[in-house]
Amino acid sequence: MRLSRRRFMGAAAAAGAAAVGMGGCDAPLLGAPPPPAHQRLELLLREPATIDPALVTWPHEAAIAAALFEPLVLAGADGAVRPAVAAAWQVGVGRRSVEFMLHGDRRWSTGEPLTAADFAWAWRRNLDPELGAGRRELLFPIVGAELAANGGDAAEVRIRAPDAATLRVELGAPALDFLARLSSPVFAPLPRGEITGMGAAWTSPASIRGNGAYRLAQWDPGLGMTLHHNPHYRGPAPAVAQSIVVRFVRDDESPVSAFRTGLAQAADVSAAPTYAAARADSTVQTQLRLFERAGTWLVVFNTRKPPWNQAAVRRGLALALDRRALAARFDQPALPAPRLTPDSLLAAAPAAAPNVPAARAALAGAGFPNGRGLPPVRLTYHQREPWDRLAAELGRQWGAAFGLEVRADPREWRDFLAFANDRGDFDAAQAEWTAPYRHPASWLAGVWRSDADPFGAGWSNPQFDAHLDAAAAAADPAAQRTAYLRADALLEREAPAIPVGRQAAAYLLRPEVAAFAIDPITGAIDLSQARISA
Repeated sequence: MRLSRRRFMGAAAAAGAAAVGMGGCDAPLLGAPPPPAHQRLELLLREPATIDPALVTWPHEAAIAAALFEPLVLAGADGAVRPAVAAAWQVGVGRRSVEFMLHGDRRWSTGEPLTAADFAWAWRRNLDPELGAGRRELLFPIVGAELAANGGDAAEVRIRAPDAATLRVELGAPALDFLARLSSPVFAPLPRGEITGMGAAWTSPASIRGNGAYRLAQWDPGLGMTLHHNPHYRGPAPAVAQSIVVRFVRDDESPVSAFRTGLAQAADVSAAPTYAAARADSTVQTQLRLFERAGTWLVVFNTRKPPWNQAAVRRGLALALDRRALAARFDQPALPAPRLTPDSLLAAAPAAAPNVPAARAALAGAGFPNGRGLPPVRLTYHQREPWDRLAAELGRQWGAAFGLEVRADPREWRDFLAFANDRGDFDAAQAEWTAPYRHPASWLAGVWRSDADPFGAGWSNPQFDAHLDAAAAAADPAAQRTAYLRADALLEREAPAIPVGRQAAAYLLRPEVAAFAIDPITGAIDLSQARISA
């Protein structure tokens, strides 16, 4: 029977009481106490197209998948990982293998034991090219994984489960960042029986079997879904509520208007039109919050071309900028970006900006006192309103600081794609990077190492590469962090690019939401951090 909106919310309101009544026949294992029986977290999100961890694409999809499935480890800033399903792990000689020892008490939401084979089967399944898993490339450090993803024999993928509590993985090359990758949804365990027996229908409430803090109790298409606390959950991130009620936003409905009705404690308003509406609505402005994503919008210099080949010139231009004014020019959620590397990947001291006197001193040291002699900088970008405004704002700030002219070079999308594939002669250009997993290497090595250069900046620095090599060779996490901080500091001094905005997620939050956070990689709500006051 299809629920009306009124009946759906009524059923959702009764979810907490229903969950309590089930305790006698579905008793939780000994361990962390269940959340308070009266607590319910109410969310306003778009309806997910899928909740299959291998196929989720959008933050609202990843949020549900993260509530239902838990990986081996969880990743934090600086690439630090902490146990989840894995109790411990042993990295082999030369960092070419990892052996995971699973907690012996982990279970599926149906009460059946969770085993290493559930991970091994899921990872091989997600490499199947016919499935089309969105982030399957994160598995490629595993021997045979990339070949399998291109149609090779999945049996050759070096993932082994010799017993129920042990998972062994062989890597094609030393991979310092492999553990951090494991927090991605594509590494979650999956229920083989349901998937092979039911196909796409395995994610229905009657069929789905997860291992996360919650289980799917109801999914009424077009209306919403309800998640109940999983009584078999023994993981490190305790459930924050007995139930999570998600109301879906219709295509013809304003999330801001729906939030004002009081049917949700948190509403995702990250889409550009919705974000603009939230900022303009005086009744909800004070409840709007931004959360950093591990992505940055950049202006990249052609470091092969004078005078942009001088680090002092690039650093001077960077020092002069007011990053808050730049972030305000975006029509989607954006935070000021004082540093190239997002804080959610590497927690370092923020850069001091703007500093026009220091900027002028840097330019004078490069032979351009007060900017005299600097040629106009041609900024090539995809012609859209935010970048039109950014080009104008850069011209205003640099013009006021030292008379530098910015000549806008807007391109239609097809022309800009051609330029991005073959940049040729340019001064500076629009770029964007979003980290694929939570580790400093996903930014520092993936973008700026001498053999990377995805933006055609032409920048390379042997000392920078040496810092990355030192991080890869360090056995101690503190030594790894020190090496990454040195690489990051050098990157800031060299300034091959200037960050003009940090990507962000936007939420409307009611006063009773005492704490709230997102996963900076997927954008999913981090339910382990959410807190609802009484």
